[in-house]
Amino acid sequence: MGAIAVSKKEEEQIERLRKELGIASKSGLIRAALRTLEKKSQEEKLRRDIQDSVNRCGAADREENRELFNAGVARANGNE
Repeated sequence: MGAIAVSKKEEEQIERLRKELGIASKSGLIRAALRTLEKKSQEEKLRRDIQDSVNRCGAADREENRELFNAGVARANGNE
């Protein structure tokens, strides 16, 4: 892979972060950034997957709770 074009401001940001984080090279900083972004992306995907699962199961859980509640009310009223 060849060079990546960045602005002067981005170049300064890269250098500042590289020094601040104690990373020896720009490519090392890029690798660290990629690992961080990859981890964040995986965590976000997991969060979305969990939320989707909760949304899918929520309706079934509510229905089950209604049935249990109604069975409890019927039993309490002697209507077994």
